[in-house]
Amino acid sequence: MHEKVRIADLIDIAKLDRRELGTYALQAHFDFVLIDENQKAVVAIEFDGPGHDSRNDTQKNSICQQADLPLIRVYGFEQVREINAITLTRYLVELVFHAKIFLQMKNDGIIGPDEPFTLSGFLKSDARHIFDSEFNFAGNANGKLTRALQKGGLAANPLPHLSISRLVVRAPDGRLRAFMSINSSKEPIIGTASLRVTLASPGFLADLGTVSAEIAQFAEAMAADNLLENIHLLAAGHRHVVTGAHEVLAELGTLGLQGYTLAMGGGSSSSDADLMAAFTEGNGRKPF
Repeated sequence: MHEKVRIADLIDIAKLDRRELGTYALQAHFDFVLIDENQKAVVAIEFDGPGHDSRNDTQKNSICQQADLPLIRVYGFEQVREINAITLTRYLVELVFHAKIFLQMKNDGIIGPDEPFTLSGFLKSDARHIFDSEFNFAGNANGKLTRALQKGGLAANPLPHLSISRLVVRAPDGRLRAFMSINSSKEPIIGTASLRVTLASPGFLADLGTVSAEIAQFAEAMAADNLLENIHLLAAGHRHVVTGAHEVLAELGTLGLQGYTLAMGGGSSSSDADLMAAFTEGNGRKPF
């Protein structure tokens, strides 16, 4: 992974369709670039945080699209929480690296041509079972949430993880809003998160079709982390700083009117906070 790499050092500017793009490539840099063992660029990552000047984004996007180089844009990255000791930057790098390996395995006939790409399908080297992946955020969250409820005396039943409900919705600008709820002995508890990551240029990632869903998985993991935090706060008697389930459900009912569509969702029918129902009700019962 290299920082501040000049675009013209990666891209053959003679192949660009406009001279001004070549001129720009000689002057501009990518924030981060992942280089493979052959010293070829695999993906560029741009962090568009506060104060970012977006005037040159279109030129970078066009250059990457013409060069068939994946370009990932991350917005507001200072608010992203670390999940299972994995930062968003590392997650995106792992996602692209494993996607590259996955496609190579398909080309080599190691796995079937119809096998879908899932990052959590890559197991640890010392895996003890088929779910033992560092990217299995859902399974990891289930255990943490269950233990936190039981330790805080908030468990409504012996198997609280069976009441978990999940929902991730996507705004027209690509922003993801993630929600996760779990029943407790007092009231349903909900965690939320927001994440905006876009594929400005898909490159070879377009051959997978599941990259957006994998990014949504990270947003969901962020919501699970916030839910865990809320459980700890309620157990410590700090109810006043936790947003109530009724407020979150009311907000969910307005997202459809703002153009949000379903990215992923599901969960238990026994959940006291039906996230999907709240979203679809406000969206005229049209999740898509």
